[in-house]
Amino acid sequence: EDLLLLGYQDDGTPTQDAGTLDYGLAGAVLVELAAAGRISLSGGRVSVTDPKATGDPVLDHGLRRITGYGREATPGELLDGIRGGLRDLVLDGLVARGVLRREPHRVLLVPLPRYPSANGGQPDAETATRAKLDLLVKGEPTDTRTHTLATLALATGLTASAFPGVARATVERRLAEVSEPAEPWPVAAVREILDEVQVSIIAITTMFMTSG
Repeated sequence: EDLLLLGYQDDGTPTQDAGTLDYGLAGAVLVELAAAGRISLSGGRVSVTDPKATGDPVLDHGLRRITGYGREATPGELLDGIRGGLRDLVLDGLVARGVLRREPHRVLLVPLPRYPSANGGQPDAETATRAKLDLLVKGEPTDTRTHTLATLALATGLTASAFPGVARATVERRLAEVSEPAEPWPVAAVREILDEVQVSIIAITTMFMTSG
């Protein structure tokens, strides 16, 4: 949810740099599942350690896609399988909780609803997230969740949206300086999967930029 809010403008449309947002969301799901102890990483491949439903529609979507893949796969291979339908699930959850609202909208007769903030401005959740990212850039201690979000935002190409007015190199330098956040990673697999996801998404983002 945090990553998606960074990738949407206040008018409810995706930002210009949100072209590979779906891959970032899929990567976030992998990290969340690892933190919850539902998946592990061994030999560069993901395996499901607990297939029971979590009760969270977004995480359960990812868990089903991983389980149904048919074999153990790398985090990069799983991104494509998980991203299908994922953005709608995240948006539905934010609408259900009153963070965003859905506005019918069409482009050339194609339904493309907008998702502006329910409060008419920047969602409170996004404001809180941006405050944490700002502290990270300023050199303050960070938690693992903020570190993960910043890493995924950079990998997904959301630098301008997540860190307006801040050079990508500056954010990269800060993340390198705090490679180990103030609090420990919940499980080792979280950091390992985040590293694998980061490399895979950067490769995808680079491909998109090159082809564009």
